[in-house]
Amino acid sequence: MKAIPRQPKPAVLSFNFANERLSTLQSICDELGIALNNITAAGDPAAFSLSLGDLLSGGHVSLQSELPPEAKLALSAMTFPEEMYVLANLPEETLNAFLKTARERDLWIPLKAVATPTNAGWKPMALKLELVEEHAAMQAAIAEQKAKQAAEAAKQAREDED
Repeated sequence: MKAIPRQPKPAVLSFNFANERLSTLQSICDELGIALNNITAAGDPAAFSLSLGDLLSGGHVSLQSELPPEAKLALSAMTFPEEMYVLANLPEETLNAFLKTARERDLWIPLKAVATPTNAGWKPMALKLELVEEHAAMQAAIAEQKAKQAAEAAKQAREDED
């Protein structure tokens, strides 16, 4: 008899959520049956050195009680203060419900992604940089579209005057 492969459980890997925002995120995850793993730069900076795949699999880094200054500097270079989350193994309906509920509860953030085989090997900082670049490109495209619309409206207004 063949064993049925275990399906990964839906999970959210979040970074730097705290206080009320973390409570809101936890509440959404609880309501939708999603596991939440929140990592903070202050609480677990070494976790930022692991890949997203390792973090989603429950990986962790055990540190000596005191690190040399150069190790602390290296770890601090891998962390970031912004909130970010990665959604993993969410069925489409659950993904849509998560995003809708997050918007309704003012938990919208630009740094969010879905876990993929490609980004599973990335460290959190690499994903953050990619998301920042994508967000900037999208904002530039939106601004360009608005500028085109404004130019068209101005042209139309001039033609209407004539």
